[in-house]
Amino acid sequence: MAEASRSDAPPRRLTLFPSETVADAARKAIAFGAESLLWHQNAAEAGAEEPLHQLRVASRRLRASIELFSSVIYAPQLKIYRRDIPWFGAQAGAVRECDVTAALIGARAAKIDPNLKAAIAPMIAALDERRKSEHAKLYHLLASKRYRNLIAKLSRPAIKKIGGDRMLGPVAAQLIRPATHSAARLGRKLAGDAPTLVFHKLRVRVKRLRYELEMIAPLGAKRHKKTLARLEALQELLGLYHDVTVASAWLLSYAETSAAPPRTLLAAGALIQSLAGRESKLRRRCMRAWRRFERSDAMRDTLAEIRRAGRLAVMPVSAPAPAADASESDLLNQSQIARREIEDAPQSNHNSINSQSATETIP
Repeated sequence: MAEASRSDAPPRRLTLFPSETVADAARKAIAFGAESLLWHQNAAEAGAEEPLHQLRVASRRLRASIELFSSVIYAPQLKIYRRDIPWFGAQAGAVRECDVTAALIGARAAKIDPNLKAAIAPMIAALDERRKSEHAKLYHLLASKRYRNLIAKLSRPAIKKIGGDRMLGPVAAQLIRPATHSAARLGRKLAGDAPTLVFHKLRVRVKRLRYELEMIAPLGAKRHKKTLARLEALQELLGLYHDVTVASAWLLSYAETSAAPPRTLLAAGALIQSLAGRESKLRRRCMRAWRRFERSDAMRDTLAEIRRAGRLAVMPVSAPAPAADASESDLLNQSQIARREIEDAPQSNHNSINSQSATETIP
C-alpha cells in the first residue's frame, strides 16, 4: 500500500463510462480515491502546504464517490467510510485553515491603519504554532491503525450484486439525484439571517455535486459543461465566504483569550471590522449566485441530458437513431465515440491499489 504513495506519476483523472456496470464503476471510483490519498500522503506528512490542500481535496472527492454509489455499498462498510473519511479530512482541513487564515490576515492588513500593520506579527506566530500542533495530530492520524484499516477497506469495497449489475449509463441520473436534492434543500435556507453553517453545508454539497458530475463526463454535453462551470464558480464564491468567516472567528477568539500586546489587540479589532464588511458582501453575492443558478434550471436540464445520453449509450450501434433534435443527435455521436473508446481501451485505466483491486476494478 505504501508504494502507491511513492509513484513517479500522479493519479490520472477519473472517468466513468456508461457501459460499465455500477459495481465496476463503484470499485473503480473508490480505488482511484484511495490512490489519490496515498499519492499526496507522504508530502502532506512532511507539512508541505499544497499537498495538504490536495489531500483534503482527495478526501472530498472520495466522499463524493462513496455517496454516489452508496446504494450499492454494503451498510457496515458504508458506515465506516462515512465515519472515517470525514475524520481524517477534518484534521487535514484544520491544518489547511491555518494557512488560509494567515494568508487572509496578511492580505487584509493592507486595509487597516498602517501604524498597526507591524502589530499582526504575534497573530501570525500564534497561527504558526497552531498549525504545528494540528499538523502533528494529522501526522499521527495518518500513521494510526484506524487509518490503515480504512485504506485497506477502501481497497476492497463490499459491493452489492443486486443493483450493482446494472449498466451505469441508464441509472447515472438516478444516482446523482440525491446530491441535487440535498443542495436544493440547503439553497432554499439561504437568507440574510441564515446561520453561517448553512452556507458551509451548501458549499460541501455543491462540491459533491460537481465532483459527481465530473466523474460521469462521458454522459454529458453542452448543458453538462455549463452546469459544471456554474458549480465551480459557486463553489469558489462560497469558499471565499467560508474562509472569511473562519478567519473572523479565529481573530475574535484570539482577541478574547490571548495575552497579546495592546497594539496587537487593536490590530485584531481592526481586522475583524475589515473582514465583517467583506463577509457581508460575500454573503449577498453567494445568495444572488445561488438564486441565479436555481432559476436557470441548470440541474434539471443536465439530468435530462444525462438520461438521454444514458439511453442512447446502451443502444446497439447498428440500431437506427430515433427522431431527435440537434442536441440529441450530438449526444448520440458522443455516446458512440465513448463506446468505441471503451472497446479500444485496456481492461483498467489506472493502477489499482493492490492485485486484488486490480482484478476487481476494471469516483
